[in-house]
Amino acid sequence: MLGIFGGTFDPVHFGHIKLVLALLEHFDFEQIRFVPCRKPPHKRAICVDAKHRLHMLNMVTHANSKLKVDDRELRRSGPSYMVDTLKEIREESGAACTLVLILGIDAFLNFCTWHKYDAILSICHIMLLRRPGYRLARQGCEHELFKRYSTDKIMAVYESPGGHIFLSNEEEIEISSTAIRRCIAKGKQPRYLLPGNVWDYIRRHDLYHQAAA
Repeated sequence: MLGIFGGTFDPVHFGHIKLVLALLEHFDFEQIRFVPCRKPPHKRAICVDAKHRLHMLNMVTHANSKLKVDDRELRRSGPSYMVDTLKEIREESGAACTLVLILGIDAFLNFCTWHKYDAILSICHIMLLRRPGYRLARQGCEHELFKRYSTDKIMAVYESPGGHIFLSNEEEIEISSTAIRRCIAKGKQPRYLLPGNVWDYIRRHDLYHQAAA
């Protein structure tokens, strides 16, 4: 089973890292890929250059063979559409591979605004992660998708290449890249929020000191 975990990772922090390690422990992922986004269609501009975000991700994943950084969106021009990434990975991994897009409930609440969202579940499964303060929609497009495709049987995910939405009990840790950037911009140290080598890299390259957003 191959997991896809997308985001800006601006910067990568313990919330990202502890989450994927918990998923590796509790589910049969052969690999989870961090997919840094080049140009997110739904977010404000990214604060630091792709080369820095990529380097920081490589720093925190290189020691674990089950974690990989996939930089295809950074190499692709234009907006980073997840459906294009998933199509490419599906072609590379084969029709039988169990492919899982890892999403927080907060991201899923806007899923129907994604580019060609209706094609995604024909390519992969979605594993939803709980997040404090967020609940699944009770009406609308996302509600109908969840009602149609959800399963509470993890074996249904393991035994098919895609087509299900599985709500995990794993919960995203409340650490915010935005809060880290604001902390650094104010001249403070984001202690305990990100790995020491990442913090050393940020200081060495003088990143985020102007990034208050």
